[in-house]
Amino acid sequence: MLTQAKFRSLLARVISSVPKNGIRIFLYRAIFGYDCSSLARIGFGTRIVVEEAHIGSADIGEFNVFVGPMKLSISDGAKIWGNNTFMVGSWSTEPQYLKQPYLRTCKIRENTVITDGHYVDCTGGFELGAGAWIAGYGSQFWTHGAGVVDRSVAIGANCYIGSAVRFAPGASVGNDCLVGLGSVVTRKFSCQNALIAGVPAIVTKENYNWKSGDHAKG
Repeated sequence: MLTQAKFRSLLARVISSVPKNGIRIFLYRAIFGYDCSSLARIGFGTRIVVEEAHIGSADIGEFNVFVGPMKLSISDGAKIWGNNTFMVGSWSTEPQYLKQPYLRTCKIRENTVITDGHYVDCTGGFELGAGAWIAGYGSQFWTHGAGVVDRSVAIGANCYIGSAVRFAPGASVGNDCLVGLGSVVTRKFSCQNALIAGVPAIVTKENYNWKSGDHAKG
């Protein structure tokens, strides 16, 4: 028997394979009711099967996956390359979990960049601040786990997240921070302009301006 969820997933697969961007946007609007700018680009093979979507003039590459009972917001100027996964498990809406504070939100702010091959669990809530980068390849962001209460992951504005980084549930970093390659971020960092690195990650330099390369104060 074809359930509603499976039917929606099938429809999204069909829409994602339509060869014209404008038609993909039209169909996502008409069939799923998404609020999607006519200036957006949704790449071939990209599936969007969510409760609610607001997509500005963003550039979303090929073969991305946005799936699950979540509210998705992608702001103007955001660039998401290819083969990324943004996921909320359908289990989070089962009766035994409804009293749990699973935010089920994904907020990608303006002028952000997400490169290839990353995995974002949005069950507990995920936010990428304006102008921030998730760079390299293969980073993972987790927002749920056994016994976890503080779940959401937040990355501040103008941050740079290096390749193969791991964020644990409840972890966050402040504005203008660089998180080094392979780091495991397990807690909240309220500092700004810092180099954060290691397993587990710690602040290794303060007053670190990664954009200008002026690290003399570090």
